[in-house]
Amino acid sequence: MSRSTTASTATSVVSLAKVLTVLALLSSVYAERICPEDPYADPAHDECNVLRYIPNKILNIVAAILYFAVAAILTYRSFRQKANYFMCLVIGTWLEGAGLILRVVFRSNPHGLSLYIVCNLFVVLSPCFFLAGDYILLGRLVRFLDKDELLKPLKANWISWTFILSDVFTFLIQGSGGGLSTKGDSAELGSRLFLIGIAAQMVSFVIFTILWAVFGLRALKNDKQLWNNTPHWKPLYWAMGFTCICFIIRSVFRTVELSQGYDGYLATHEAYFLALDTLPLFLGVATFCYFWPGKYLHFDNISTNQHNRVPSAEEGMLPSNRYELQPQPSYGQGQQYPYDNKY
Repeated sequence: MSRSTTASTATSVVSLAKVLTVLALLSSVYAERICPEDPYADPAHDECNVLRYIPNKILNIVAAILYFAVAAILTYRSFRQKANYFMCLVIGTWLEGAGLILRVVFRSNPHGLSLYIVCNLFVVLSPCFFLAGDYILLGRLVRFLDKDELLKPLKANWISWTFILSDVFTFLIQGSGGGLSTKGDSAELGSRLFLIGIAAQMVSFVIFTILWAVFGLRALKNDKQLWNNTPHWKPLYWAMGFTCICFIIRSVFRTVELSQGYDGYLATHEAYFLALDTLPLFLGVATFCYFWPGKYLHFDNISTNQHNRVPSAEEGMLPSNRYELQPQPSYGQGQQYPYDNKY
């Protein structure tokens, strides 16, 4: 199993554990509520309706269709132009579409906590695949260009694991906060720890985005040959930057939403979920329908790619040692020059 596949799997496991921890807490909170007979009469004040609203049927169906269309295009491209390391984003797109469909199903039983847990599992888990896709892609791009020096002190192979371990660390903070929040005397401390964990996850991705920018700035400043004369890689680089912005918008929204609590204003109004969560994520993943990594990065012969890599500014355009001109011996009259028969 490749490092990128292992990294993607680790992200999935951590994210799944994180979601199950949060939803287990919700189950304990909502288990003893007395539900009204009519769940559609006043959903905003219905304590048994976790969302505090009835999801809009048309908007969620349209959003699901758009996600499935993008997922189908990405799947098609994954077969035509191989990029197995990027399958985590393709899988996440299918999961997001399924989550939106489950939101429509949730309309039939707004008091169904189990249905909400499954629905929220898909919606919350899928963006973790998107973030993992960007983590892996930056490392692959740097590796393809053979420009680890532009990411110092990190190396291309370390990027995915560095940020996935960061995700594990933030999960441990959230888990600690979730456990404390169930205890009466430590509930406030637990809630704060949980929010700190969510905020730390957002900061982690912001740092990753800064790392993406640092790579580009160093290439622009210190490696003119790479920046100006190496074709094809910059469209993918800028596309990744756009997705980072989209994913940060979603992360900021989720952080602010959780800071208000599950019954806060943002969490109980669907328009904010669709505009600041569903839409930015869609724009991010849809970007790769055209800027598919397999279109730009080819690892069939990585040794050839490294042999033909672009020299850095420090190396300049000087030939390598094996191409240095060697001193030629002198030949007297009547001696044959050894290369005469070859040219």
